[in-house]
Amino acid sequence: MDIRSLLQGNCDKLLTQYRSNLKTVLELQATLIEDVLPSVADELNLGLEQREWAREWLQDTQAIFQMLRREKFTRSFAMESIRKNIVWRSNCLWPSKPVASTAKQQLHCLPDVRDPLGRPILVIEAVAFKESSEIRQQQHFLIQIMEQFRLNLRRLNNTSEASSPSLQYIVLLDLKEVSMKSVSLDLISWFSSEVTPRFPGMLAAVFMVNFSWAHSQMWSLASRLIPARARSRVFFPSQNELVGYFTPSSLPEDYGGSLPSLNLLQDQLRTSPGSDVQRSTETVADEMQMEMPAPVTAPRPRYLLSPTNILNPFFGYPVAYQYPQSLSLRHGRRRKRDLLRTLLKLFWRRWSRPISIFLWLIAHLIALRIWCRKWVLQSPAAWEVIQTMWRTGFMP
Repeated sequence: MDIRSLLQGNCDKLLTQYRSNLKTVLELQATLIEDVLPSVADELNLGLEQREWAREWLQDTQAIFQMLRREKFTRSFAMESIRKNIVWRSNCLWPSKPVASTAKQQLHCLPDVRDPLGRPILVIEAVAFKESSEIRQQQHFLIQIMEQFRLNLRRLNNTSEASSPSLQYIVLLDLKEVSMKSVSLDLISWFSSEVTPRFPGMLAAVFMVNFSWAHSQMWSLASRLIPARARSRVFFPSQNELVGYFTPSSLPEDYGGSLPSLNLLQDQLRTSPGSDVQRSTETVADEMQMEMPAPVTAPRPRYLLSPTNILNPFFGYPVAYQYPQSLSLRHGRRRKRDLLRTLLKLFWRRWSRPISIFLWLIAHLIALRIWCRKWVLQSPAAWEVIQTMWRTGFMP
């Protein structure tokens, strides 16, 4: 199957799923905004501004659809996944900060140009990272720029008059400045496991351009670190295959098309309202000298200890445990209702069986009493028995 047929089938299937589940998505959004968000905001002590920021993400219909689709349209699973994503976004994306790029602008969203299936085209010029500190900084950059991609996709859908929304990007990944030795498998694995699930379904396909034989060999190793579904969306096309799919009118002259060079094209990521991608090299350098951000590592797994767990130092209260040794109260303080809930659970565990037996006996005695009363009032034989007992017991 050629590239066009494969992507056409995926695109048609995705749009069909979107239309058939749109009502469910809208209902899910209403539930998330009215019920889930207040609960999470109370749990994390979110301020008013941060609540509105979280609400904006929940109002992104296309993003919520992708989260529901990732959970195979199971509403309960999707709600739990979205709830966890709100917590993750609060930890990794708040407060919103400008995206600090590297020395050259690496990202381009081609203006007024779509692929043959109507999806916007991103051009990403990959760079090499030689030091671990650069990789850690790049992790933060990747998280921020994926959020910019989401916001730009939502803006395109809000301003477009097309009957069908754009649910995904097509990516051209330029490997010209990346050598085989500078490819970080750890960064690829981290991006696949930590970032992609937070922005599911955003990338329809990735076309590798300016690649060498060494890149294709490295991909054969790196592909083992990502899911098979994502693997099938990565292509190493020849120049003729690239132009044959996109057509020359959809490609910059850097990649064999008829559009002007990337440096001359207007970039939607830097001209859209609220975008922070366009930053001069001098400004970024000055900011990095004034305040060097702490290295950003992959988000650590977070677990919850039961209030009655023997390892819980705050017995009676739920505790969050974050690898390797960070323990903290889940809600930031000792709440009386948490302690009362724990005491009620312990009481029920200790006395549940006697209480259940007692309630069972009471129910049977009440039923027996009601039955006896009806039998006495309605049965002639019962009256004869009572009269006989009266005569023999009280009359001479």
